[in-house]
Amino acid sequence: MYTSIVIPTFNEVQNLHKIIETIFNVFRKNNLKVEVLIVDDNSPDRTWHVAEKLKDNYNIRVLRRVDKRGLSSAVIDGFKLANGEIIGVMDADLSHPPEKIPDLIKPIMSGESDYVIGSRYIKGGGIVNWPLLRRFSSKTAGILVSGLTKVKDPMSGFFFLKKDVIEGVNLSPKGFKIGLEILVKGNYKSVKEIPIIFTNRKHGVSKLNLSVITDDFAHISRLYLLKYLGI
Repeated sequence: MYTSIVIPTFNEVQNLHKIIETIFNVFRKNNLKVEVLIVDDNSPDRTWHVAEKLKDNYNIRVLRRVDKRGLSSAVIDGFKLANGEIIGVMDADLSHPPEKIPDLIKPIMSGESDYVIGSRYIKGGGIVNWPLLRRFSSKTAGILVSGLTKVKDPMSGFFFLKKDVIEGVNLSPKGFKIGLEILVKGNYKSVKEIPIIFTNRKHGVSKLNLSVITDDFAHISRLYLLKYLGI
């Protein structure tokens, strides 16, 4: 099965070459086929330009969005371009371990699961070098969405799914947590969590800010209204 990986970027020029090189090495080692879709929000550091140059050596496509901004909308635009039967999402900052990708796509390839999440909060998972405030906000958000899903790490941004899971699904471009929305709206029969070690970024600046947090909480509220009231 062919895999498409969507990587939304904004000022990730310091991380881009390393994440791309590592992803393709992992797929080559495991005899798997992959394309990477870089969706860049017109980064001032010209991440999109570096990505274009990497196309000479890797199976990459680049979407430079000049008039749009936002992680979830970038991921949705990437979904629209994906050719793979399996679609994945991950960050460019090396916080998500590329070496775990085969473990995440194997249950989909075998038919065991339709949707597989890289989980920080199951046995074997964890977080390295994350500030206390980020840990607290992540755990709090997990508690707040417990009425939407029983998944232990529903806020994870590292996941893979069959393309069928999102076909015909109306996804909202608000907030960061597109994976949570797919858990609520997606067309899947089973979901599986695979433990990962999440490592805080070494280069660049996190995109998380008060505006993003506000959007996420508003998004969670809308998902509750949808699930329990159908509105």
